[in-house]
Amino acid sequence: MGHGRNRGQGVRQDIPEHPMDHEPKRLEQVQWIFEVKDYIRFRLTGTAAAEITDYSGSNLLNCATKTFDKDLLDDFNLGHLSHALPPLVTSSQMCGTISKQAAADTGLAEGTPVAGGMFDIDACAVAMDITNEDHVAVIAGTWSINEYISKRPVLDRSVMMNSLYCMDDYYLIEESSPTSASNHAWFVDTFLAEERAEAKRLGKHPYAYCDELAASIPPDGQRIVFLPYLYGSNYNAQAKASLLGMDSHHTRAHMVRAVLEGIAFGHKVHLNRLLANRESTASIRLAGGVTASELWTRIFCDVFELPVQTIDTSELGALGCAMAAAVASGIYKDLPEAAAHMVHVGETHQPDLANSAIYRDKFALYESVGAALEPTWKDFNEKT
Repeated sequence: MGHGRNRGQGVRQDIPEHPMDHEPKRLEQVQWIFEVKDYIRFRLTGTAAAEITDYSGSNLLNCATKTFDKDLLDDFNLGHLSHALPPLVTSSQMCGTISKQAAADTGLAEGTPVAGGMFDIDACAVAMDITNEDHVAVIAGTWSINEYISKRPVLDRSVMMNSLYCMDDYYLIEESSPTSASNHAWFVDTFLAEERAEAKRLGKHPYAYCDELAASIPPDGQRIVFLPYLYGSNYNAQAKASLLGMDSHHTRAHMVRAVLEGIAFGHKVHLNRLLANRESTASIRLAGGVTASELWTRIFCDVFELPVQTIDTSELGALGCAMAAAVASGIYKDLPEAAAHMVHVGETHQPDLANSAIYRDKFALYESVGAALEPTWKDFNEKT
């Protein structure tokens, strides 16, 4: 996932046996090895191709040369299969057309052009009009996705991942973890049955009702720390979710507010790593389930201490791929032009300075608690 080889990012040697080790004769029948979307495209068009942004996150591609790397393939005991890796293509490149058979099977029009497609994190970023280096994309959904583009990769291991972006000459610099809104969904589903029932009685969405509870508590109204580690922390899969700092006067409203804030703090951990590698940032482009909540969007803005712009679409990945198709079919000349016509930036929020000062102090507590508990996470694993 880094920028080429031999830059301190060694390949592990304790690679497990591949299932094909037990059925080697099957390999003699292999013509192509595909990623999933490349296989679907192959079935639609009959043309074999490997889309480059996806493969740049596979550890099989040298991101500097933009070619499959023989040494990396050999490190993974895959060198003998290099002939089966398809020709590389770009995201918005036309990679064939719908075949007669595919048209009969799917109902799609024969001859329809088919684009290369792209890595999901690229599709989401370009659907937020990340077409220059001014902004950082933050997607608060099932996962915490935080990313920006740059013409220079980050090679000092201060970020999780460099991959090739869907625009020529750009890298996508990313930090991510399972510490986002899925933690909120679990909390509401597990602990707030009464609130869900009341929301139903009032004809409200349960999340909107929970927002009202959280809004009744001001930013300085509680110092509960929620670590959103239900599915692992930002950097430690053994970490456990926690609510710390509660006492007898706290209510469910206090806890809901703490959950919203804790998830925003989890994103800020990633954001700080990204910002440390940038000279300036005009705004955060925010998308995902969090943007359905005005309260939560403002919490993110105040925690980030930067302007936050929302994106008016609910399906970022689908929009990004539609943009690639629009370029491949000649509707637009490139992805920046497609973004100018197809991406709609919504409201811009400015941070509240007083709230940001409160959250700066609470984030320091959040980091302190997380660091103090870090050595203990291994002791929480259930014995089997």
